[in-house]
Amino acid sequence: MSQQPWERYELDFLAEVAGTMTLKEVAEKLERTQGSVKNKAMYLGITLFSAKGWQSWTPEHAALFSSHSDKEISLITGRSLRAVATKRYNLRIHARAA
Repeated sequence: MSQQPWERYELDFLAEVAGTMTLKEVAEKLERTQGSVKNKAMYLGITLFSAKGWQSWTPEHAALFSSHSDKEISLITGRSLRAVATKRYNLRIHARAA
């Protein structure tokens, strides 16, 4: 898969909606991967954490622990690796072997 350069309107959109939309929503709107959006935001110093405040784990997100790595869960949910690792520990689900 080739990487497409970021257009000015995409960067403006990313800066405008940061903190109001989830990583997944931003990625869908820009038609880019969540990893690409997250990396670009980090590079630009844009915080993607939702301004909605703390979000509880949904049952769908908790189900990811049995089939995904912490990094994958982090990208899917927009949470930090530390938050994912803490939730995995609390759920007492061992990490998948790499």
